[in-house]
Amino acid sequence: MTTQSLQYQLKDSESIGEVMTALTAQFTLTSEPEKTVRYVLHDSFDWRLFQAGLQLEELRATGRHELTLRKLDGGTACETIRLEGAVPAFFQHYAPGLLRDRLADCLAMRALLPQVEIRRRERLLRVLDSEQKTVLRIVLQEQEARPPGRGEYQPMVALVGLLSVRGYDKPLRQVSRFLTRTLELQPQSDALITLGLAAIGRRPLDYSSKLNFQLQPGTPAGEVARQIHRALLDTLETNLPGTRADLDSEFLHDLRVAVRRTRSALSQIKGVFPEDEVEKYKERFAWIGQLTGPTRDLDVYLLGYDDYRDSLPEPYRPDLDPLHRFLVNHQKSEQRAMVRKLNSPHFHTLLKEWRAFLDTESAPESICPNAHKPIGKVAGKRISRTFFRVLEEGLAITPHSPPEALHELRKGCKKLRYLLEFFQSLYPAERVKPLIKNLKGLLDNLGDFQDLEVQADKLRKFAHQMVEEGDVPADTLLAMGMLVDGLLKRQQASRQVFADRFARFADAKQVAVYQELFGGRRKKRVADGEPA
Repeated sequence: MTTQSLQYQLKDSESIGEVMTALTAQFTLTSEPEKTVRYVLHDSFDWRLFQAGLQLEELRATGRHELTLRKLDGGTACETIRLEGAVPAFFQHYAPGLLRDRLADCLAMRALLPQVEIRRRERLLRVLDSEQKTVLRIVLQEQEARPPGRGEYQPMVALVGLLSVRGYDKPLRQVSRFLTRTLELQPQSDALITLGLAAIGRRPLDYSSKLNFQLQPGTPAGEVARQIHRALLDTLETNLPGTRADLDSEFLHDLRVAVRRTRSALSQIKGVFPEDEVEKYKERFAWIGQLTGPTRDLDVYLLGYDDYRDSLPEPYRPDLDPLHRFLVNHQKSEQRAMVRKLNSPHFHTLLKEWRAFLDTESAPESICPNAHKPIGKVAGKRISRTFFRVLEEGLAITPHSPPEALHELRKGCKKLRYLLEFFQSLYPAERVKPLIKNLKGLLDNLGDFQDLEVQADKLRKFAHQMVEEGDVPADTLLAMGMLVDGLLKRQQASRQVFADRFARFADAKQVAVYQELFGGRRKKRVADGEPA
């Protein structure tokens, strides 16, 4: 026989004192002294635990400092560990066990961040029978919440918990009925983290790097372009603090993706802004891509370091340790250099002027011929043209084509993917999502082909740089040579997969879907510079 627990939440207008008075009048109770506990709820910046149906709560109370991973649905504890210090940010810093495994599955490279702090005053009531035995425990919980470590606490929903005693199910049912029928309390419907965030004006899942525009086909294209660019600018700015603090590698990754999408939107949504402004901002956003590139490159090597190491025969793996130290030291150096540029007046001015530009009214039709056209027409035409261009380039590739041909095809595929993602809400989801999925498959293959070559080339440069910077063991250079050889073999393997991936992309049924959704076959290439 197991114990049961039930949890109820009060309405905003109800007080825990009124509940206690009502319970005391109805049942025989004893009360224990009130105690205060604190919870800090942790999740990644993009809510990976919440998305997995989990909640990670740090409990601080007299003599207790614990971390519990709990299911959102029902609140069942999956695992609890004692803490000696701060909550480790990355799953690798936890001892082997269930908690580490679950965190690894959900978080991958993302760090845990404190999301909300809750202060709770708890009073334990014991329901007694005629023999003065405890037959049920009631926990009254008054709570306040604030952003972790700062600000004033804000009131939040109070809770009443019931904990059954083995062999005494009847009192549990009696008190439960009293709470729901007489006091009209409702079972707790939201997880603790949701209730705490609501108290400070936030909600879970308030950040995602995924595009989710809800567009109407008749909206002017210029208005839609500004909406897209504002959302991308918001994403860029949202990731700036985490990028500067180097909380984890994905802040910089998402910032750079927002920059790439911005540049692509400037190039691909043609004729909606004055051309001179487009060229100016394309160049300025390219500068952001350049200044953040070296740090991201080193992040990628550090993220993949364990895989690099594991790809070598075990006796040679320790030989790579000097490479790891080299990567860590240079990442820190490049991070400092990048932050100086992100803090520069030039960077701040760029973002300020870009937002001001997006907030201005559209230029006349004579200057921006597509700005006042419905986005449904502009988007379909642009996607169709880009698709058939990609199709044409891909069909021209043979087993003997140079790597540059695949690199160019990848660029075209990226442009097509961004267009599909920007405008997908204009089309039936069940038809456009498979197109995006298929395109991602091709892009993954093309990305592997190019990235593996770049990684191999970069490793060779690292080897030379390590030699120039000081003594590096010969065994380390030999191990790095083995890595380069392995990367180039994988690149050749990815080339062999290309034909199959492209055949799926160019399948006649899929081509027909593109034609139906976005327009007929490409008929005639427009003159250079002419907007679509």
